[in-house]
Amino acid sequence: MAPPIGIELFSGCGGLSTGFLDAGLRVSGGFDIDRRSIEAYNYNHLHRGSRGFVADLSQTSGAQLLAMAGLAKVDFILGGPPCQPFSIAGKRGGGNDKRSELIGEYLRLTDELRPRFILFENVPNLAVVDEGQLLLRFARGLNRLGYTVNYEVMAAADYGVPQIRRRLFLVGGLGSAIELPEGTHGIYRKPYVTTQQAIGDLPPAGDYGEIGIYNHEPTEHSLDMLERFASLPPGKREPRSFHDRLHPERPSYTLRAGTGNFSPLRPIHYHYDRVVTVRESARLQSFDDTFIWPDWIPRLQQYRQVGNAVPPKIAKTVAECVARQLGWRLTPATLKGDYKTRPEAITLTDEERKAQRRKRTRGASLGFRPEQDG
Repeated sequence: MAPPIGIELFSGCGGLSTGFLDAGLRVSGGFDIDRRSIEAYNYNHLHRGSRGFVADLSQTSGAQLLAMAGLAKVDFILGGPPCQPFSIAGKRGGGNDKRSELIGEYLRLTDELRPRFILFENVPNLAVVDEGQLLLRFARGLNRLGYTVNYEVMAAADYGVPQIRRRLFLVGGLGSAIELPEGTHGIYRKPYVTTQQAIGDLPPAGDYGEIGIYNHEPTEHSLDMLERFASLPPGKREPRSFHDRLHPERPSYTLRAGTGNFSPLRPIHYHYDRVVTVRESARLQSFDDTFIWPDWIPRLQQYRQVGNAVPPKIAKTVAECVARQLGWRLTPATLKGDYKTRPEAITLTDEERKAQRRKRTRGASLGFRPEQDG
């Protein structure tokens, strides 16, 4: 029997693809309308045999997706349409937001492709927005196509992700029920992974030429903001700016993405007086350090892509659980690839990168005091 193969819709940089590939299920392609996200997707997945494509999924047929990915059929579909219409942190347009129609496109593509299994991810608020009718219509639509549907809100911290992040996961099996995995961390289970365990071994933030770590550049803050951060204890919120400071012995607060020109408040490091870096954010989402955002992708986009992603660790757990139920063989070694074959991710000198940051924030101060250098 041929190994199962799937695709990711609304992929962003590919958190779901990463987790499924890590588990040993082949994801042949990712599709997203955002060019920068697909650049990151390809940088991190081409060497693993998965290619990203820029595509407007409201205007693309299932046959076209198969043709782009070079496939005759797919065994599974992954993905979650943009969550902003349903998020309690956004404008909450619900069914009145044009982007909510993308749920219908997910249903249409499921009908056209007829995979054995689907995974749909979104914010928990989707279950109650418009009095729950939007999710109910989606589930009933899948039922009419022959899929048995299960869904629940899953907390990422319960699956070993160092972040308090709750998301709705819906799975559908064609002709048979698919169960979601039980948590592995929490009360009477393994201890939660803490922020300090996730990022505590990283050195003070700096440019690549200085520290040799990708995506670990500091954000520059005004002196006023720096003083406020310095007086804020771990686990507390700064009353004027509303920044939350991470606690080293707890999972992180939920990372947010933002939209358009809106940049959400990022959590403050528990030790350094600055917001977390892209690399720290990626670790809090359970991306490993081989997942890199090249420096031609703007840093705001890097933060946004991390915040939008499904944590790969929870995706891997779901993939393993589904494979057991469907009798699919997992082959992680064949999908690992060699990340060292990628082109160099650094194209700017440290001085060029610093000049860009100072151009955006004048009269700023780096987010650490001299005694924090070690």
